[in-house]
Amino acid sequence: MIERTTKRLSLRALVIDDELGTPTAEGRAAHALVSEMQARAIEVLEATSAADGTSVIVSDSAIHAILLDWTLGGDGGHASSRRLLEFVRSRNDKVPVFLMAERGEASTIPVEVMGMVNEYIWTLEDTAAFVGGRVAAAMNRYLHVMLPPLASALMKFTQEYEYSWHTPGHTGGTAFLKSPVGRIFFDYFGENLLRSDLSISAGELG
Repeated sequence: MIERTTKRLSLRALVIDDELGTPTAEGRAAHALVSEMQARAIEVLEATSAADGTSVIVSDSAIHAILLDWTLGGDGGHASSRRLLEFVRSRNDKVPVFLMAERGEASTIPVEVMGMVNEYIWTLEDTAAFVGGRVAAAMNRYLHVMLPPLASALMKFTQEYEYSWHTPGHTGGTAFLKSPVGRIFFDYFGENLLRSDLSISAGELG
């Protein structure tokens, strides 16, 4: 059996919370949520300050969800969290943002901030399994919205593992596996590229 080389898109979330890793109730809840997302095959990046979170956002465009602590920095006025939200939205108006807060802090969230946030996580009330599911669903919706129609159709077709009898005639790259030099070509470019190399005669592409 030839080793499979196709890969699904990896999902990546950024959690920005200054209590990550601390023995507080919020810290334990944040850790449980990180573990839950990792169990769902989501790569989780952690930042414990607004500056660190900003650096990750600037350097990594493959962030599919951001979970932000409303009390970041413990400044009382939530200025750090608000500035970071404004920075995120100045760069990307579609990436899902979850604001993490305790329910009693809901009255401290201004209308302007509500407009920049997609969903809320009541840190000490919601279960990690429930929130993890919400985050995963939001990330998948984001990917669906972000991809152009043809690219989305190509990826969907590739991940359904259907045989293709359309042109070109390399049959999803398997024809290259019949010779040593072809195998080098196959391994270099990868199965996803060759499975996606289809003509417009494939009805699934519209």
